Amino acid sequence: MDKQAYTEAVRRNSQRVFLLALSFTRQRQDAEDVMQTVFLKLWKHPVAFSDETHMDKWLTRVTVNESRSLLRARARDPISYDELEALGAVAEQPEERELIAAVMQLPESLRAVIHLHYYEDLPVKEIADLLKISQAAVKMRLLRGRNLLKSALTEGELK
Repeated sequence: MDKQAYTEAVRRNSQRVFLLALSFTRQRQDAEDVMQTVFLKLWKHPVAFSDETHMDKWLTRVTVNESRSLLRARARDPISYDELEALGAVAEQPEERELIAAVMQLPESLRAVIHLHYYEDLPVKEIADLLKISQAAVKMRLLRGRNLLKSALTEGELK
């Protein structure tokens, strides 16, 4: 990959990679570390991608793997509303901000599936393959996550 193609790939994917990493790590600094690692791996990636979709899937997989690796090494605290400032460009409306805050409060297993399905627009089968769980588990986590989000947004708290 030449420097110009790399620069364009980083420009096009940095926000997406950061938000995916943040949905796993729930810490801005950790998400930035993951993003840096992902793009370093992209620069060193020895094989050319067949198209942008191939690169997008590769970036998603590497981001998930790097985020999980970081989480295995550290314990996490819930994300604060201050940390959500990183999402300002995405969450311009108060309702969007409230939804993102509620998603970030979900347990990691539900948060990851919700993020991959609704923000990364991945189908159930791809999520199952990416997370190495069954499609039935993905569907159940989506259902549980949606139910918790509904409760959080209507009652004001996650259970």
